Amino acid sequence: MTIRAGSVEPLTRCTAHLTTYDEHAVTVPRSGDRALVAVPRGVTPSAFACYLHGRTGDERSIDDRAGLRDGLLDAGYLVASPYLHGDQWGNRLAQDAVVALDEWVSHRWPVTRRFLIGESMGGNAAANAVRLHEVAWDGAVFIAPSLSLRAVWERGEHGRDTVRDAFRLSADGHDLEPKTERWDAVRHEPGDYVGVPIRVYASREDEVANIAGVTGPWVEMLRRGSDAVEFVEVSGPHVSEDHFRTAEVVQFFETIR
Repeated sequence: MTIRAGSVEPLTRCTAHLTTYDEHAVTVPRSGDRALVAVPRGVTPSAFACYLHGRTGDERSIDDRAGLRDGLLDAGYLVASPYLHGDQWGNRLAQDAVVALDEWVSHRWPVTRRFLIGESMGGNAAANAVRLHEVAWDGAVFIAPSLSLRAVWERGEHGRDTVRDAFRLSADGHDLEPKTERWDAVRHEPGDYVGVPIRVYASREDEVANIAGVTGPWVEMLRRGSDAVEFVEVSGPHVSEDHFRTAEVVQFFETIR
């Protein structure tokens, strides 16, 4: 284990409900990427929740979701957050980071259940992680997911630049469709997700999730292959507070465990 920032020992922290946990800031040897790994004290964690950050985020983005992290730690989960090579939209580099982190965690703690949480851009990364089956995920939660790379391109600005760089597109994006076909969640097949229970949180006020044009059709596509897909409509703009229903997420994972 390589500890970031020169620290020999993990930091000891407490959740809002006073669960003590160790926070490891690590560089995962296989990928060379940073990650934060929070492990509750006094228990041997058997379940691992992996949080995948949104655009412009990094492994520290989990600190912005302290309520979600703390609720999972209070319930005895190991919580990890990888740095996804920047804004890679779930491409091969991002998947390598996720697989390497799972391998690192699995060698150190006896986890038998693995859960994904993908926020915004991390939703597309989570969708591809489920599709690839490189880790045996037991369940996944999608929060305000950004599931259409075409939609990201058409919104323009910095999102377009990140998609171009992640998939090595031409300047005008004429090759977007062929180069992103396997990685664009809205173009996946229902069978890609069979066997993994899924819950989605999205708002009609959120143009990124876009329930009518993107998230809703994606959920219906999944339901053609599985009945283990739940959709929860929330309120507010992109990644509003109402998206983060910690008790519901913990309960959802518990029903799978």
